[in-house]
Amino acid sequence: MANWTPTVVDLSTDITTVSTVAAIVRGYYVNTVLSAHACNINNGSTTVFTIPASTAAGTLVEFTTEDGVIFDTSLIIDPDNSATGSITILYQDRVI
Repeated sequence: MANWTPTVVDLSTDITTVSTVAAIVRGYYVNTVLSAHACNINNGSTTVFTIPASTAAGTLVEFTTEDGVIFDTSLIIDPDNSATGSITILYQDRVI
């Protein structure tokens, strides 16, 4: 069984690099309601998925694929510059 790492990200700090190496994301939880700004989750500079603006606190998204979503280069949380809110991302570094 995989060892997933929960990491809390404050979206008001703008771009946050969660992992500088390849990673697998299992899901995310919205701790504090997101502002009226979407939040991109990037593999390097490429957006893999987006958390919609104004997502409610308590929202849990767990990816149904067995291994989660694969990020080949890095895991970066890239909200809008005016974004607020907080998420917890559940991931692990990917061993290649």
